[in-house]
Amino acid sequence: MKKTMLTILFCGVLLLGMTGCESKLEKSKRELDEAKEDLEKTYEKYGWVEKENISTMIAKFNTEIMDGGINTPAYDDYLTVEDGSYWFGITENISYLLQPVEFTGDKDKDIVDMSALYFHKENYNEEEAYKYVKCLIKANNYDLTEEEIDNLIKEAKEKSSKKETSNNGKGISVGFLEYADRYIYQVIRLYK
Repeated sequence: MKKTMLTILFCGVLLLGMTGCESKLEKSKRELDEAKEDLEKTYEKYGWVEKENISTMIAKFNTEIMDGGINTPAYDDYLTVEDGSYWFGITENISYLLQPVEFTGDKDKDIVDMSALYFHKENYNEEEAYKYVKCLIKANNYDLTEEEIDNLIKEAKEKSSKKETSNNGKGISVGFLEYADRYIYQVIRLYK
């Protein structure tokens, strides 16, 4: 009788232990499913773009610059690699930054996370800045219309006081920052 009671008790403890493990597994699966669902909702809301390496993004930006008649592309002669980012001098007052997801030092392998234009406040020209920023945004997503680009820039400026970016669901977010000596326009790429 004692043996039977011990066996039943042992089986009961084992069953309870297995049930606990099973519920932990079920909980993990549920949490994973919820995370996947949240990720899909994020993609639906903000969109995504294809991954681009640094070299390709520079080429796209330069194409937009030249097609826009600005004629001051980013040349490797004016490239500086600093703090895991690629910096180009465009003019005396304008710098172009490309920040990779993970820095390797190889422009053909590094995938662009964020690109930005820095404008020194001294000699700042709003009209000139707008042309460059349009090129930056267009290089990051060719599918955007002129109206969409205008709205992204306008909204980025409006949201800047709250340190928020603008997004229209097409895979990039645009930010605007103002400091004592410079303005910065950022384009953040969203990948799937």
